[in-house]
Amino acid sequence: MARSLWIKLPTLLAALACVLLLPSPWSWWSGVAVLIAGGALLMRVVFDPRSAFWAPTVWRAPSWTPANDDAVALTFDDGPDPDFTPQVLDVLAAHGVQAAFFVVGERVRAHPELVRRMHAAGHLVCNHTDRHGFDFHFQLWRGAGAEIARCNAAITAAIGRTPRLFRSPQGFKNPALGDVLHRTGMTAVGWQARGLDAVTRDAAAIERRLVDGARPGGVLVMHDGAGLGGTGDRTPTLTALPRVLSGLRARGLRFARLDELLQVDAYTTAAS
Repeated sequence: MARSLWIKLPTLLAALACVLLLPSPWSWWSGVAVLIAGGALLMRVVFDPRSAFWAPTVWRAPSWTPANDDAVALTFDDGPDPDFTPQVLDVLAAHGVQAAFFVVGERVRAHPELVRRMHAAGHLVCNHTDRHGFDFHFQLWRGAGAEIARCNAAITAAIGRTPRLFRSPQGFKNPALGDVLHRTGMTAVGWQARGLDAVTRDAAAIERRLVDGARPGGVLVMHDGAGLGGTGDRTPTLTALPRVLSGLRARGLRFARLDELLQVDAYTTAAS
């Protein structure tokens, strides 16, 4: 939380200096402009899924790992969903791709068998909060920490492993969440390209965004469940997924599992 002062204090001091030192009426206009600019910068680091300003955040392979210069990692958010997650797993198995699933805790408790299936197939299971509510973005330390802990507990109960990788809903990160991630030793995962499949029914557009937008070393996002404000039908995702996998390979890209691509540990030690 203290890191937000690096933006807030200089902004306030600069605005005050404008008011005190510049001639009227430019003083007040300049002060307001400085406050707006500082607020915009603060929002930028909240809404940018790649920003590491608040917390450790990864979204592409480290530049020092040339072995991954032709690889991308596929991730899925918002599951598990009893209708669509099994179909996503079937497509991935048919194409020999291991992905990372950022799951919602309450859905893990409702469908632990799907999470066990993910894990048994070699996919990663990662934390995507416990309820995936928009109010998560307004939680302070206690609330954000409880959401993450409950999701981790649900995953641990299902597969006996505790995730270290976390993705916030919509990728937003506020200062309190940054403190929680630092304290718990978790790493936030952003993305380099996404299909926007949570909000569109156009499978061709999903395919185009990912196949054309992917870059070597990047993390890609799709959805196997319904998220806040999105559609509940993942049929366009299922239609696009085989085309995305084939299209990326046609570009000369291969698939690496997220932890391998990013060179990070996906879990803490196994539960006893």
